[in-house]
Amino acid sequence: MISLSSYDDFVAREGELLFKSDPIAITKEMIHAFCTSIDQMDWFHFDEEQATEAFGGIIAPGTMTITLIHPAYFREVQLEGLRALFLGLDRFRVIGPLKAGAEIVLEFGVQKAEVRSEGFAVYYDFTWRDNASDDEISVGTTIIRYWPM
Repeated sequence: MISLSSYDDFVAREGELLFKSDPIAITKEMIHAFCTSIDQMDWFHFDEEQATEAFGGIIAPGTMTITLIHPAYFREVQLEGLRALFLGLDRFRVIGPLKAGAEIVLEFGVQKAEVRSEGFAVYYDFTWRDNASDDEISVGTTIIRYWPM
């Protein structure tokens, strides 16, 4: 586990891969639960027969990978003496379909850290990849603000 406790810890990692996650299995049940929770009831998330014909299987909404960042991050990183707040996405692109049955990995790197009037902001570049094929699923930059406790 990576321990981060100060602005300098992030600056020292600028331009580097912070971590590559362990594979995360994407199940049909996960996709259904996510879609139901956001009322995204499109057929290609639920109708296995049609989705298999069109896409090779049930596919997840592209935004599902955004929601998986938080738990993946905290399986790899421990913040010591810092509070954190998600500020947003600077960019986000869906590159390929995320199919039920896939295992995906998160590559998460520190792009830059900036001092703010209170605390500091860290820009992270991320890529979700299919673990079997190494194909990109989604890419983006997320911004997190940190303050000392």
